[in-house]
Amino acid sequence: MLTTKLKEKFESVIEIHNLDLSIVDKIASKDANILRPIKGVAFEIYFQKILINAVPNLKIEAGVGDSDIDLIVNGKTLQLKTIDAGSTVENKFVGVALHKTHGNEKRPHNLYSKTGNTFDYLVVLHPKSGVMIVPYSEILNNNTYPNHLADPAKFVWDNEWINRWDLLGFNHLKNKSLDTRISPKDSQLPFLSSTTFLQDYEIVEMMCRPEYFRAAVMGLKGNIKQHWFIDHLEKNGYKPLEPNEPYCKYDVYLYDKNKKIVRIQIKGTSKNMCDISSNTIGVEVMGTHGQFPHRGYKKTMFDYVAIIVSEFQLPSNYKDSGLHFVLIPMADLPLHYMIGNGAPLDKEKWDLPEYSDVIYPNIKLKYSFDSNKNLIFFPDIGSYSKANGFDTIPKNSVFRKAGPYTLDKINISNL
Repeated sequence: MLTTKLKEKFESVIEIHNLDLSIVDKIASKDANILRPIKGVAFEIYFQKILINAVPNLKIEAGVGDSDIDLIVNGKTLQLKTIDAGSTVENKFVGVALHKTHGNEKRPHNLYSKTGNTFDYLVVLHPKSGVMIVPYSEILNNNTYPNHLADPAKFVWDNEWINRWDLLGFNHLKNKSLDTRISPKDSQLPFLSSTTFLQDYEIVEMMCRPEYFRAAVMGLKGNIKQHWFIDHLEKNGYKPLEPNEPYCKYDVYLYDKNKKIVRIQIKGTSKNMCDISSNTIGVEVMGTHGQFPHRGYKKTMFDYVAIIVSEFQLPSNYKDSGLHFVLIPMADLPLHYMIGNGAPLDKEKWDLPEYSDVIYPNIKLKYSFDSNKNLIFFPDIGSYSKANGFDTIPKNSVFRKAGPYTLDKINISNL
């Protein structure tokens, strides 16, 4: 049963009070990039659940950190995977994306070596029924890099590895389906429960676990805040539009009275940069994986950053509960201190013209009350120091004198 205490724990994890779980379900159903990692970690929970139901008191160990081993059963190391929809063909092939998700991302470095087993068995939830348990040695070679495993790895639909529990030491379960796939009734997360075959409390419990935060919760947390901000705009009479282009650098856009597009990037605060005791919040404004300078955000990519702030990050004497936002013009954000300073540090890329407007990613703000009891935010310049011998925020940076910004105020001209 999903208790109030467990739900409140989840709300604390994602920093959103009084969360409507239907929003979680809606976002997961709309965005494959959110659903995929949730299904991945949910399969770990489901796999353990069905196996322990069949073998009571079985001890299953977890893999360590970012290793390629998810679970250890009877001394056998397992990597668990859900199917790759792009390479799976119903009644013909089961496709599995099989590459490392950490370290060097380039091929063949992110592929698994054919020799020196990284794990003992690949465990896959079959699209129709059952669990595939495939020995490492039986995974096909990569056509382009023959000393590595295929990615995606393909298996015939009705293959010999379905329900091979005997390979894990359970001979009495060989070819037996432990996989019931019963969708829970009366769920507050009907889509997720029908997709993962887990009860609501199991899904929420899973997403509260620290080891699953980065994979399954971080993206969800950001998307909930994005959903909230867009909904806030609509409720206040604006007409927000979401871009259709893939990997767009902004999340929503509006048209002002002059029919000029106003692009807004939506970011949640970074927990390690927020401290209620010092009246500070912070946010990382940068692209995925944080590789600079080529994945840094540029001044031309969007017009405003909407920083979504949780009530947990505001002073207790500010009584307005729920989520809030601070809207900052891109023009106010600081340029990266490395621009023009690359050569002395053997980082010449920073001196190329295409990186001349990359912004510094860590935006730190302090807040206080104004005379009208409004919360206002301004750059926390004192929290920045030097890096590589340079001022992190250059002396001539417009950011030093930017603001103040009023909480929950849409400070966009001509709207």
